Amino acid sequence: MATATSRRALWLQKIADEVATQVRRRIAEGTVRPGQSPGTRDALAAEFVTSTSVIDRALDDLAEEGVLVASGSGFVVAMNPPTSDGFAISPAQTMQDVRSILELRLGLETVSASLAAERRTAMHLAEIEAAAAAFEDAPAETAAQADIRFHRAIASASDNSYLLDLLDYLGPLLMPRKRMPLPPTPGATGDGNLEQSVREHAVILAAISDGNAESARRAMRDHLLRTLALIDRASA
Repeated sequence: MATATSRRALWLQKIADEVATQVRRRIAEGTVRPGQSPGTRDALAAEFVTSTSVIDRALDDLAEEGVLVASGSGFVVAMNPPTSDGFAISPAQTMQDVRSILELRLGLETVSASLAAERRTAMHLAEIEAAAAAFEDAPAETAAQADIRFHRAIASASDNSYLLDLLDYLGPLLMPRKRMPLPPTPGATGDGNLEQSVREHAVILAAISDGNAESARRAMRDHLLRTLALIDRASA
């Protein structure tokens, strides 16, 4: 049990480290300026699809580094935060990183969807349905976060804490996708990729609702393979 606890603590620290990296990037890019808040703990937890305790850890680490300073009940960017070029990522590297992460998700989430179909409760199903509806209604600028919430709800329904922890870690790593335009689906009008994702989410949801593990696995696999194909087209 001690080993499992230690492993989980290490994993949560990795998530906090990635959140801190994203906050540093925003400060370096000027998105968040000295004297401004990087966001409330609840807002950051929702954005990065993780727990408020992980956000607290990330903010505390940034405060210890001198990047943030306490202000009231939260934090603001220090007037002269330390700078570093270590977290600057070129667009090409970001694209490759996203592809590598999606390859990992392909194995992770096909299992997750299959187990969710077998183990989901009524509460789990309601959460997946709500996440699917939120994604369908989400504007383009917040679609990435809504998409991750849908996949996280499925991982939660798998009743496997390790699958959920892994997706929680990968969630913040996928945030750069918001800045990466994907090529349009052939023959589509408007945002065809988002519209196609809505349809694919519906197929995944239906399979999980029906308790069909194989159909859920196959639907999730097809969904992620299409995204990989879009990334390959964008890279080309």
